[in-house]
Amino acid sequence: MSISNAELLRKATLTTSDFGGAGEAPLSVEQVKQFLVLMAANQTFLPDTRTVTANANKWVESIVDFGGRITRGGAEATRLGESERAKPTTGNVEISTVLLRAEVPVSDEAMEDNVAEEGFANDLERMIANQFGFDVEELLVNGDTASADTYLKLLDGWLKQAEGTGGHVLDAETLGQDYQTIFKRLLMSIPNRFRGTLRQDGRFYVPQALEDLYRDQLSSRGTPLGDFTLEDGSKTLRYMGIEIKGSASMIVSAGTPDKGHVLLTNRNNLYQGWRRQMTIETFRDPREGATSFIVTARVDAEVAIAEATAIAKNVNVEPE
Repeated sequence: MSISNAELLRKATLTTSDFGGAGEAPLSVEQVKQFLVLMAANQTFLPDTRTVTANANKWVESIVDFGGRITRGGAEATRLGESERAKPTTGNVEISTVLLRAEVPVSDEAMEDNVAEEGFANDLERMIANQFGFDVEELLVNGDTASADTYLKLLDGWLKQAEGTGGHVLDAETLGQDYQTIFKRLLMSIPNRFRGTLRQDGRFYVPQALEDLYRDQLSSRGTPLGDFTLEDGSKTLRYMGIEIKGSASMIVSAGTPDKGHVLLTNRNNLYQGWRRQMTIETFRDPREGATSFIVTARVDAEVAIAEATAIAKNVNVEPE
């Protein structure tokens, strides 16, 4: 039976009867889907990329895709020639999830002081869901098993995989803030067979600082478009028809200058794998005088076809 987001939040926050004490039944499939939607609401990658779920910790997703046109001119009673037949790209994406857990203790005093405050419980749970979603996105994007950060080293994320075997890597060290050249070189490095869907589902994923800088560059043009770009920050930026999406979760390395990545790919080429058995639990420990809100999930990040990605590293995102 479907459950509204408001009810889901209320149950997770105020009672233990539906989600139990520690270790009891996980959320239903429908509740997991709705919690995923709730977590993704304020993120960039989570609502945009391909979500796959299973009941196992590890599984295989079959992929079938086309890199371009499959339709040809036909002749009556004549089959297409061998060179005119479109062969799909097929293969497997192996999902191997890692365990994540968030535990947020709230003191009895905070609960008592705010119990009469309308919306406190929902606000608290929304904040937990939003931060958990941001943390998951940060891992899926920036994960690196060689990282010194114990959280990010849990898995190799999309950026690390795009820089690996099969991907197209551009070192933008000498290009400064010539973002149009960076976008152009990334686009030109994608094989033709993968470009057919980029205007529809392709994305230039960039750090939020880069989107702001590029928007400012466009606004300096003495044209109505330049004025509109500056005045209307909600206007979607595009290069060659491909959407540019700024993300706060893409890590920028502080330095002289600050540096980040730009990733170009079809959004459906980025897989986020979730084990369906997610739990949201509350547990009160009278010894601590606090109620803990505990979220447990298993996730993985996979790039389906590395050849269909292009990534720029050492991109200058230094604020002016």
